[in-house]
Amino acid sequence: MACAQRPIVFPRCATILGVDVGEDFLDAARLSGDQATLSYHRIALASLRRPVITSLAALIADAFGNDTKGAIALVDSPRTPRDVDCSGPRMIVRSDAPGSRAIDASLRELLRTTFNGAMRPLSMFPTPRASYFAACAMHRACKPHLRAIAEELLGVRGKTFEGKVSGGTFTRFMLAGFAVFPALEQLGVRAFEAYPDLQMRLWSNGVSLAPKRERAEAIRVRRIICERLAAMLGVDNFDPPRTLDEADAAVLALSAAAAARTKSLIELHSAAEGRFAIALDKPQSREVQR
Repeated sequence: MACAQRPIVFPRCATILGVDVGEDFLDAARLSGDQATLSYHRIALASLRRPVITSLAALIADAFGNDTKGAIALVDSPRTPRDVDCSGPRMIVRSDAPGSRAIDASLRELLRTTFNGAMRPLSMFPTPRASYFAACAMHRACKPHLRAIAEELLGVRGKTFEGKVSGGTFTRFMLAGFAVFPALEQLGVRAFEAYPDLQMRLWSNGVSLAPKRERAEAIRVRRIICERLAAMLGVDNFDPPRTLDEADAAVLALSAAAAARTKSLIELHSAAEGRFAIALDKPQSREVQR
């Protein structure tokens, strides 16, 4: 089923957060409501306590002070496993779980029609099913805070085991992402899934985006893109990102602010899967709205 597509509207004075999710840390960029300052914040997840959502909300509030209500956040992680429905107050298993997410299919179609097939195909790692995250959580090597998230949000229980997890553990970080969304919403923040690599490409202005394995070049070109966005917005207090994680967080916040000025910040919404934000520039946006 295709996602609903609509502009994301919020007050000009609202704080914008970009959040890069890792297994052990959240790296966040906060663009102030007057868009004069971009600041970086690292939140350690190992200090999470139960209940994890309340604990994570407190850690986020400590990082940002009380300046969160009415904010929007773009988060580099899915909201739920592919076969879990997040439309209600509790996550529940979907009886009609798709082979791939409606959000992913709608995003690819949006980009195909917007760029008439000229944009390089979007590469997004498929969001696994809940059973994968259960296996990650019950593996003996799983970090306690990730296991606590899986137990609280996904109802995972059982004995720990050793050996390989089918599919590897590359996407295990998403467990932290699943907790970020309800924690932000507990603080009055509207949270959207987003994809930093895509935002870098959309706002690159012709700069070739080096892969992250080429670390020095990757951070250099990402700084250029973030600096250009900050200059467009008139961010007076801007420090270039020092790490790739900070760059990912920064481009989410900065591109959202830039797109919002021209009503080009678009939401793809699926009741079961959540909300995905894509920040287009004005020419791209006109193509989307035809």
